[in-house]
Amino acid sequence: MKILMSNDDGVHAPGLLALYHALSTIAEVVVVAPSNEQSGCASSLSISTPLYTHELESGFIAVNGSPADCVYLALHEIYRHTDFDCVITGINSGANLGQDVLFSGTFGAALTAQLFGLPAIATSLVGGGVKGAGQEQVSHYQMAANEIVKLLTETPILDACKNLPYHVLNVNIPDVDSADAIKGRKITALSHSEIARPVHHVVDPRGRDAYWLSLRKRQRTLSSELSSELSTENVDAQTSSIEMTDDQAVAAGYISLSPVRLHHTPTETLDTLSALVL
Repeated sequence: MKILMSNDDGVHAPGLLALYHALSTIAEVVVVAPSNEQSGCASSLSISTPLYTHELESGFIAVNGSPADCVYLALHEIYRHTDFDCVITGINSGANLGQDVLFSGTFGAALTAQLFGLPAIATSLVGGGVKGAGQEQVSHYQMAANEIVKLLTETPILDACKNLPYHVLNVNIPDVDSADAIKGRKITALSHSEIARPVHHVVDPRGRDAYWLSLRKRQRTLSSELSSELSTENVDAQTSSIEMTDDQAVAAGYISLSPVRLHHTPTETLDTLSALVL
């Protein structure tokens, strides 16, 4: 199996390194990633400036562009003669839940791969950017990477992705201390949470107004009914029919697997508008 990897946290990010080492135990893996952090750039492409590449001692290729640039360049130039089985992005530092996928460079890179017909999986570690430091943080990424390998080797998810054109699988690993604390996996829908404070206004040391954009969500809690069902020992994490959103799943300790369709024009909407006299 041949896998192309990229991310939006940059070519030196610990999540990328952990996932590379884990995937290398089951596949031939190459990495083409941004030379610096590109969070929040979605699937933007650099069409007004040239791209430059630099091969690191690790064999990773750094690009002065977006995650989508990296995948685009890898598939059409750097590795144009390689038949990849899939593209996997991440592990993102922090969650990509709900409408976050519209802004995420990690998801945007996977989306770019899918647009060119390759199965694509975007991976994220909830709390990855803020939980612990040094070796503790590395161990959390290693745990998440191992869970992704188990997902690929213990389930037919990759074959399923190959049979779902125009879909990206968005994976979020919950914020837990060890793999033993993960309750299982859930197929989930994307949530829609209100952003708590979209813009932060500050004044810089020179007295100038400055603004930080934020995607931080308002805290959501599981309904008491859903919490009760999830806490029941008899719940089967793989086959339960409980409908959950991605943020509910990770809050309950499950790995969230959200299939996201790239065809953005719903048939029912076409039918509704077609019935209008325009």
